[in-house]
Amino acid sequence: MSKGNIRINYMNREGLVGHLNVPDIEFLYVASLTKDPKWNVGDRVDLADGRGFVYCKAAAACVSGQGAEFTKIGLYGAVADVAGVVGDKSISIAAGTHDAVTQDELRGGYVVIHCADAKQQFRGIIGNDASEANAALKVYLDASLTAVVSISILVEVFQNPYASLQTGTSVASAKAGVPATYVSTAAMYFWCQYKGVCFVAPQSGITGKQVGACWRHDGSLDTVDNGVEDSEYVSSQYAGHRVMGTADLIGPLFSLNL
Repeated sequence: MSKGNIRINYMNREGLVGHLNVPDIEFLYVASLTKDPKWNVGDRVDLADGRGFVYCKAAAACVSGQGAEFTKIGLYGAVADVAGVVGDKSISIAAGTHDAVTQDELRGGYVVIHCADAKQQFRGIIGNDASEANAALKVYLDASLTAVVSISILVEVFQNPYASLQTGTSVASAKAGVPATYVSTAAMYFWCQYKGVCFVAPQSGITGKQVGACWRHDGSLDTVDNGVEDSEYVSSQYAGHRVMGTADLIGPLFSLNL
């Protein structure tokens, strides 16, 4: 992997009507243990009909038709070990408890820099130096520092959230979207749909006036009424709404809103 920013590609951007050429989107339905060299984790593709997909890596199997969840909780937090000045585009963080990371593994992640006087700085990560487990770490930022960073300042480091997804298991884990195809094992690269019309496995209550829906622990849809206060299996994360059909009949077609 190399340093870089997340990219987004708009397919057939001019629109759907009046065009003879149909873009080839077969790549969206491929899951592979080999990363596609044209894409990095976190890159996105938007289709003209409103569907959007993000390139991901699996932490475990991911079922198509059910929501996949984020599995990481953040790499670690520690104080800066080198002072930073306005204009710097990297930051060095002291040793702390974390897994080993390879060069640029954190591309697409984030840092929160808790500066004094309420001057918190939030930046994307475009790359990092390799670091052994629990060792100091240097990350490269997608924009310059706008406030001084002292060596006593807490810095929190987060991995790319799309680098570790699995089929929903927990009501406490946020869902990232719906895999475009079945993912059989960990370490596979695949595309996950995060917006637009798709199919998501519904619970029986997704009918009648229950147009909006929340995520259930397993990545299926449940009613807003069965939310966090009334069910131990339904989170407060809003998934989107029915477009047509219901759980009682055909469908439903569902519009993701993530």
